[in-house]
Amino acid sequence: MERVGGDEELLREIAVLFLGEYPGLIEDIGVAVATSDPDRLQRAAHTLKGSLGTLGAERAYPLALELEMKGRHKQMDGASQYYQQLLTCIQSLHEELASLNA
Repeated sequence: MERVGGDEELLREIAVLFLGEYPGLIEDIGVAVATSDPDRLQRAAHTLKGSLGTLGAERAYPLALELEMKGRHKQMDGASQYYQQLLTCIQSLHEELASLNA
């Protein structure tokens, strides 16, 4: 709420946009990790990180940042672990955001 100046309607709109966008980005990150594609990882993680930053997702944001950096530096070691942690955080975030529109 702090990020949107207490505007609940704006928060709901942002939540709807995020809930529609993130599944494709998570899928891209998963494919990038599975195929060791650092360029795809960097692009998808960067985009997701921006959305997470807008939402103030304090647990998920640094994981997306770490994945982005792994892609940028072509260092895929450990990317799978960060991806799994990100999935857990995103699931929790999804539940929180979906409850706003219930």
